[in-house]
Amino acid sequence: MVFTIDFDLLNKARGVLSVREKLYWIVGGAGSGKTTVCRNLSARDGLPVYDMDAHIYGSYHSRFTPERHPVNFAWSTSENGLAWLLAMSWDEFNSFNQAALPEYLDLLAEDVADSSPTSPLLIDGGICNPALLNHVIPARQIICLSAPLDITVWESADRQSMKDEIYKLPNPEAAWMKFLDFDKKITQAIEKECQENNISLCRMTSTTSVGDFAKEVAFLMGLQ
Repeated sequence: MVFTIDFDLLNKARGVLSVREKLYWIVGGAGSGKTTVCRNLSARDGLPVYDMDAHIYGSYHSRFTPERHPVNFAWSTSENGLAWLLAMSWDEFNSFNQAALPEYLDLLAEDVADSSPTSPLLIDGGICNPALLNHVIPARQIICLSAPLDITVWESADRQSMKDEIYKLPNPEAAWMKFLDFDKKITQAIEKECQENNISLCRMTSTTSVGDFAKEVAFLMGLQ
């Protein structure tokens, strides 16, 4: 499968999002602490949180159109979106994620267009290619969270549903191993792109408390 990045759509989103100096985006692999940190900062500083994954897998589905969002429209209208993605090679899957990003940003821009450009907004995850995101917002507004790779994160109560869905597919063991391989490569790709584009990387260790980790992220974001 061949997917093409729509740079016209990317530039239109940039026109809306680039002027929002208080828009911050937390990226990172699964289990890196994105949602936990976003909740902590929201409670601490009153920042509204935009859960990108919740929109991508929820409200965006009814808003994807074949004309404006052909990549995500093909995914969201496939017979089984998970099987459709796992049928890809890694290169195809990475290409899909890159081409999907401008379409997500287009809908995000619609959602914030009527708000004040000075309004703060903290975006939780949802993207795999921060280098492309950096075409839209400055690197200083993107923070990458990093934690040791741990496949057991997908066995936690709040993520078990993903494994359950994969085990409904044909050849579930092979599909599960492919999913874990993609997950590892996503994390590696995110961190590599951040390092190459001067995007701050915030590393969590086994001894780091959530509060201290959130304070470090807040410092990198310029929140005192």
